[in-house]
Amino acid sequence: MKVRMICMILLISSISVLSACGSKEKNVEKNDTDVLPLNDSVPGWLESFYNSDYEYRKSTFVLENDIEDTIAVVEGKVEASPYKEYVKIVEPAESSWSEVWFYGDGDDVTAILNIENDYVLQNTRRFYPYGYGSNLSLSKDRTEEYNGIPCDVYTAEYTVNLTGQINQKSGEAIITEPITAVVSQEYYVDPKKDQLLCMITDSSDRQEKTEIANRVMNDNITVEEAQKVVSVDEVTKEKMEILSYDDSISIDIPEI
Repeated sequence: MKVRMICMILLISSISVLSACGSKEKNVEKNDTDVLPLNDSVPGWLESFYNSDYEYRKSTFVLENDIEDTIAVVEGKVEASPYKEYVKIVEPAESSWSEVWFYGDGDDVTAILNIENDYVLQNTRRFYPYGYGSNLSLSKDRTEEYNGIPCDVYTAEYTVNLTGQINQKSGEAIITEPITAVVSQEYYVDPKKDQLLCMITDSSDRQEKTEIANRVMNDNITVEEAQKVVSVDEVTKEKMEILSYDDSISIDIPEI
């Protein structure tokens, strides 16, 4: 469980833990050029979410043998344009960093981590919400109450090319065989406001395929051989709750 927790925290903290930024006046207007480009299949409520300022809570939990265990909780806020994000650790208390700021343009951003009241500056990649940029085929699955609000629940799934991601990150073809993972999502939408309230992502298959990729790289074995020794029984999910949409959100980046 400790290894899994560390991996999750690193993933969250790369959000690129969680996400990114740059200084901005409170009332700066958003230009069309600042809007994230999306394909025509993205519904209005999802496009609005991608380009809104909001506060959120993310909880990562695993379900094994009917027992649910929360392994990480973070809270944060996002300024969509210019892009900034602030994230703080809620759980676990023993995390190496307590809060992080992201800022920058494009996919390459800067992160400032607060580690025991010392600021650490590092370059990282911007993390977009799960499903962003994917060709999502959304379908309405059901109506369900969320926080007292009757919501339309939409489902979608998409495929992640782990081989491509790993090779791109390393700058060389470390893995030569294809490794893909399926990510499933549920979107809770308030139909009256046409607004996304919650997003639940099932990354169980991705967790398993990531372990397979690690085996291939570290043990110098084939994907088929790695599949025989890797077994992931638990279900891993991330719940992202939108606490508020607020155009007045302002994130101050520490000066270091």
